[in-house]
Amino acid sequence: MSQFSELLKEHINKKDITIKALAEKCGIDRTYLHKILKGERKVPNQAFVNNISLQLMLSAEDRSKLVELYNISEMGEDVYNRRRQVSKIIHDMANTNMEDADVLEFKTEVDIDTVPEISIYTDKRELRKNLQVLICSDVQKGSDIQVIAQPTDYLSSLLAATAEGSESVINHLFFFDNTAGNNIPDKYNLDIFPCICHLAQKHEKYEPLYYYESASAYYNSTNIMPNIIITNNFVIRTDGDYCEGVIYKSKPMVDFYMRQFDKLKSKCSKLLDHATDIFEYVYFWYDDKENFISMDFQPCTMLCLTEDIYDAHALLPAGAKEFIKEKLALGRKALLESKFMNLFSEKGLAEFMATGEIFELPRNAYTYPTLAERKIMLQIMISLCESGMADYRIIKDDNFAVSKNLCLNVSENTSLNVVARNNCFSDFSYMKINETSIIQAFWDYYKYFTETDAVCSHEETIAIMRSYL
Repeated sequence: MSQFSELLKEHINKKDITIKALAEKCGIDRTYLHKILKGERKVPNQAFVNNISLQLMLSAEDRSKLVELYNISEMGEDVYNRRRQVSKIIHDMANTNMEDADVLEFKTEVDIDTVPEISIYTDKRELRKNLQVLICSDVQKGSDIQVIAQPTDYLSSLLAATAEGSESVINHLFFFDNTAGNNIPDKYNLDIFPCICHLAQKHEKYEPLYYYESASAYYNSTNIMPNIIITNNFVIRTDGDYCEGVIYKSKPMVDFYMRQFDKLKSKCSKLLDHATDIFEYVYFWYDDKENFISMDFQPCTMLCLTEDIYDAHALLPAGAKEFIKEKLALGRKALLESKFMNLFSEKGLAEFMATGEIFELPRNAYTYPTLAERKIMLQIMISLCESGMADYRIIKDDNFAVSKNLCLNVSENTSLNVVARNNCFSDFSYMKINETSIIQAFWDYYKYFTETDAVCSHEETIAIMRSYL
């Protein structure tokens, strides 16, 4: 008997209702319900769960738990947990303002001559204070930062604060867990992914590099000081939680650890590509003919920008204008030769039709299309849908994974593209993630999400789009 069947049977017993009476209320055969309770038949769909919850008058909490167990029985616990994790990551990223500063205390100057050759810290506050002071001191003198440590929220905050406003490169080496195989990426990889993205959005010279290792083997090892940070003048080693550590001010020690760092770096792969602006971003935008799903607040307008509309509104130097036009044409061709689905909110569509603002471009790169031009663009979107060349789909719940500040695009096998925007839409952060388990986890989630009741059907979306003409 499944956990779902056990819980449903428990609710039925508590409500003191017979199987026959409940079956009649739900409009199903009682034998069928008996078999579900014994685990001999599968629950047909979530609508069945919703109906039986209604007939039993379950609380929202009890209904939610029953739906969760139904989903686990359908997907398997690993897949269900992974999809929930990706959903949470998308929500959290959408609610993160790239303008927010991670302000830590103790950011001060230091006289390096007063720093001891070796300093041992057993107090968390004192260690973290001196970490920031010494790293900041070297960064202000032009030092890069080399890190061997697993990503954490604290590490991201530390590096963002110490490198803020500098041109320093942060080379960060860490591992992704490789024990789960190719079909179900390990939960651990998704746990650390948000920390990497958070720092990458704040510091364009952050270079995360990864190798594969077993997470359990790593954390069960005898290495009591796994975190290493190297600057021009310091080697810092700490425990996993940055509660205790040792700081060395020694040129021979720095040189020794840099050699070890370079050896490990040579075995690592690059996790992501940065683009500093829209011109760089189009170099790797839709560069492969892969099935492609995009999620954004607005519908994708790139496919429906005619040459006349583009020429009339692009605010770019002549050379850049022609370059972007050429890349947009190549992007359209690549998308139309593959299977492209665009998920967006009706609020985003309404805002585009009301104002002409295009969230895919920085505000200083164009003037708004006229209402007549916006209707032409919308008609092209509808035509692409009706012909099957593109699949525009509206997300029913505008609060779900849809933000003006975030666009997430994933191709089936090659990349996850993250576009983060500031509140003024003047500054964009562009990243292309290259690691397989992360790409597969997002692709699997998107495919699952598009098949749920949270997304309008192809036909429903076309009808809604027509209503704005």
